[in-house]
Amino acid sequence: MRLYFYQAAPEAYRAGFRQYYSPFNVKSLHLLSRIWLLIAVLVLVSDVLFNYAAYFKGAALYRVAYYSYAGAGLAVFLASWWLRKKRVGEEQQHAYRFLCLGYAFVFAITCLLMSVAVQGNPMNNMTMYLLGLALVATLFVFELKELLLLAILVEATFALGVTFLDLPTDRLIMNQTGSVFLVLFFFLISRLNYSFRLNHFIQLQQIEQKNAELQKLSKAKTNILGIVAHDLRGPYANIEMMAKMLQSKSMPAEQQQRFYEMILKSCQSAKSIITELLDMARLEQEEACVLEPTDLSSLLLDIEKEWSLKLKETRHFLVQQTDESIIAEIDPEKFRRILDNLISNAVKFTQEKGSIKLHLSKQDKKVLLNVSDDGIGIPEDIKPYLFEPFSKAGRKGVRGEQSVGLGLSITRKLVELQQGIIEVESQAERGTTFRITLPTALG
Repeated sequence: MRLYFYQAAPEAYRAGFRQYYSPFNVKSLHLLSRIWLLIAVLVLVSDVLFNYAAYFKGAALYRVAYYSYAGAGLAVFLASWWLRKKRVGEEQQHAYRFLCLGYAFVFAITCLLMSVAVQGNPMNNMTMYLLGLALVATLFVFELKELLLLAILVEATFALGVTFLDLPTDRLIMNQTGSVFLVLFFFLISRLNYSFRLNHFIQLQQIEQKNAELQKLSKAKTNILGIVAHDLRGPYANIEMMAKMLQSKSMPAEQQQRFYEMILKSCQSAKSIITELLDMARLEQEEACVLEPTDLSSLLLDIEKEWSLKLKETRHFLVQQTDESIIAEIDPEKFRRILDNLISNAVKFTQEKGSIKLHLSKQDKKVLLNVSDDGIGIPEDIKPYLFEPFSKAGRKGVRGEQSVGLGLSITRKLVELQQGIIEVESQAERGTTFRITLPTALG
């Protein structure tokens, strides 16, 4: 177990841990205050009936101590009722933290007062004092600054109070020294309690993270099995059927050629699915890529030539950029894959004779690249899931093309590997724009 005597919780867990232990503090506050309120009421009623406090040397202090227990318990009850009615959220949590701190201080000092009253001997006033500090240290979780404030207030109150007792110098020093040791003991126990609860919380968080990862892997496995069983079975079933027809029947050469083209198309579809699955698996293991200064202007010209040939006259493909060359640190091969994915996606959802544009610019030492189309756009209900693998954002293209739902997820991962971000803007039936921002631009 890691000890946190002088450190706060790690930054990643700090806010969550505070939300975790705050309800425990509130429960401890209610439990301790109500138990001692009940005890105090019973004792005070018994004292009124039987007047047995008169048999103690410190009868007045005895009654003051129990009135203090009762008053503090009643104050906590009323304050809790008011907070539940009037305050919510962060404001209520801050108020409860202050209430826990205040009650802990009053309880510790009242236990000290009780010890003096019952024993009637200032030299032995540590028993109830120790009990009060031990209960506070084990039942409440305080941050380091709160604990230091509480310890200083308790010790200062003790030091001030003991000066009103008519004690010889040696006894005064003995009491002061004993109180210092008890406060140090209180600090030690409280930080051990803090460390134990924090380590327990961190372990719970790590277990939850592992469970989430396992659920994610299980879901991915199920999705992959679904793709293999459904999406891949379709192309291979088509290939098998057409191969059998070609084998068993004599048919005109023109029809045979059409069957060969359908077989080729099914093979390409299956290959595309397998490639995306392999790419996704490979990217899950990849944490970085090798970046090198690359002329994006030249790269886009190559992309323009390649896609203009592919699209021929079916789409208008245009690259817009400034006259100056824009140099950025990227992985050229992976960046080309990003553009190919986005352009393929634009082609898939753009009608024939539609327009696809790439616009490259530089702004505030950042590279901006937009891939736009005037296609069917993206419905609002699937935008939040657009970059998630195997999500319901996968849909058919304008010509009925099937989608595995991995292309944009792979694209985002490739962009992030190059320290970039990708965003999307779209309106139904108005087109879509994917915007890539790279953090640095050279030249």
